[in-house]
Amino acid sequence: MGERMKRRRGNAGRLIKYGALGFLALVDFYPFFWVLMSSFKENIAILADPLALPHSFDFSSYLKAWRDVKIGVNFLNSVLYSASGVILILLLASMAAFVLTRVWQSKILYGYFTLGIMIPMHAVLIPTFIIMKELAIYNTRQGFVILITAANLSLAVFILTSFMKSIPMELDEAAYIDGCGYFKMFYKIALPMARPGLATIGTLALLNCWNEYLFAYIMLANEKIKTITQGIFALRGRYSTDYATLCAGLMIAIVPMMVFFVAFQEQVIGGMTAGAVKG
Repeated sequence: MGERMKRRRGNAGRLIKYGALGFLALVDFYPFFWVLMSSFKENIAILADPLALPHSFDFSSYLKAWRDVKIGVNFLNSVLYSASGVILILLLASMAAFVLTRVWQSKILYGYFTLGIMIPMHAVLIPTFIIMKELAIYNTRQGFVILITAANLSLAVFILTSFMKSIPMELDEAAYIDGCGYFKMFYKIALPMARPGLATIGTLALLNCWNEYLFAYIMLANEKIKTITQGIFALRGRYSTDYATLCAGLMIAIVPMMVFFVAFQEQVIGGMTAGAVKG
C-alpha cells in the first residue's frame, strides 16, 4: 500500500508539473500563433474578428511588406549588419579571451573588458552619438557595425574567458616545445577547444545584433541603410495601422532567428551548459 501511494503521488505530481508547463508553453506560444495567423488575413478581417482563423491563406501582406513598404531592403541590411557584427565579435572576443587567460592574466584588464556589462546602453547614447559624429561614421553602415560589435563585446569576452580557462596549460607548454608561437596556439589549440563557447556567444550576438533597435533608431537616418526593426516600427501608422502588413513584417523578422536556433540548438544548449559547469 505504501509503495502504491507513493507511486500515485509521484504520478499526480508529474501530471501537475507537466500540466503547468504545458499551460505556460501555450500562453507563450499563442501571441506568436496570433501574429502568424493574422499575417494571412486582410486588415478588415483582423479588425472585425481578431481571434478568428483565416478562411484562406493570403500572402498579399507579405508581398506588400517586402516590396511596397521596403521591408526587403531592411531585411538585407540586418543580415549584413548581423553577419558582420557576429564575425567581428567572435574574432575580437576570442583573441581578447586568449590574451587574458594564456598571455597576460591581468584582473585589471579583465575588469576593463567586462565593465561594459554593468553600463546601461541608455547611459552612453549621447557620448556615442557625439563620438560617431566626430569620426564621420554617423549614419553609415561601417559605423553601425562597429557600434553593435562594441556593444556586444563585453559579454562575449566574459563568457569566452571561462572556456579559455578550462583549456589545460600543459597543451600550451607542449605546443611551445614543438615551436608554436602564440598565433599557432590560438588558432590550433584555443579556438577548436573553445568551440562550444564560440557557438554560445555567436548565437547571443546574432540575436542581439538582429533585434537591435535603440542604437539603430538614433544612429541610422538614411532609409536605404535602416534595419528590419526600424522597418517594422515604420509600419505603425500615426492614426491607423495595417495590422496584416505589420504581422507579415514581424514574421519576416522572426522566422530567420527561429530557423537558426532550431538548426543550431544542440550547439547552443551544449555551449551554455558547458559554460555553466566550467565557469
